[in-house]
Amino acid sequence: MRSPNQGDHQILLQAQTPSVDSQTQLNDRELRQRLKIKPLFGGIGGKPIYYPSLSFGIPSAFGANWGDFFVEASGGTRRDINGNGGLDGSISAGFGLGDSQKSIGLEVAFNEGSIKNFGDNGTFDLKAHRVLYAGSTNQIAAAVGWNTFAQYGNEGVADSSVYGEVTNVSLLQPNNPENQMPLALSVGVGGGNFRSGNDDVGVFGGVGLQVYPQVGIGASWSGVALNAGVSFVPVQTIPLTIVLQGLDLTDRTAGGSAVLLSVSYGFNFLPK
Repeated sequence: MRSPNQGDHQILLQAQTPSVDSQTQLNDRELRQRLKIKPLFGGIGGKPIYYPSLSFGIPSAFGANWGDFFVEASGGTRRDINGNGGLDGSISAGFGLGDSQKSIGLEVAFNEGSIKNFGDNGTFDLKAHRVLYAGSTNQIAAAVGWNTFAQYGNEGVADSSVYGEVTNVSLLQPNNPENQMPLALSVGVGGGNFRSGNDDVGVFGGVGLQVYPQVGIGASWSGVALNAGVSFVPVQTIPLTIVLQGLDLTDRTAGGSAVLLSVSYGFNFLPK
């Protein structure tokens, strides 16, 4: 990320995403969200500081801009087509184009569907996003995304899912130097994995709260299932985020309830 002294430094509030095949229903793609906002916070000794994810199980309307790059590895439980339990993982990587503060940002991501069957399938996602309002204690962004706009492999990996969304981030304690308690609220509509049964579209939404400078918690309704999670940044000057999530807590999908652990790293390669 850029230096805080440049004024347009962005804070990475990360979550997660890879994607497993349709039988696993891990929906990692929806779980990888990179919430980047202008500095509502400061730095440590001139270094940028990073904060935990506030988005769990659904996208965020904030996204990657030019110079941003991220990579993530995830592993979790799953139930396969025969109803048996098991473990699998996935890998995601992506980058940003444009500038969501000045015009439009575009996030591009690739998802390797399975570590067990590495290289057998994969998907590509796009998200166009724009910061609509940027104040000192509140920011609002809107996005239009297309998950699985392209895929490869011998088996269907995921439904193609188009969605629109708005995310609001507010500081509940703006004058607290220790923890300003960002609260993130998201709501959106979409097809594909965001809908259930024969519905054409589904409504999704989520809430996340930074309860400690290095810890975030949250829950979401994906349009199909209930998810919840906790995220942790071990060292605030290093953009490494660990996220533990419970997916489909009410066991509504074919893949059933699952536990997912992910580790992600994001940075900006532009000169500081």
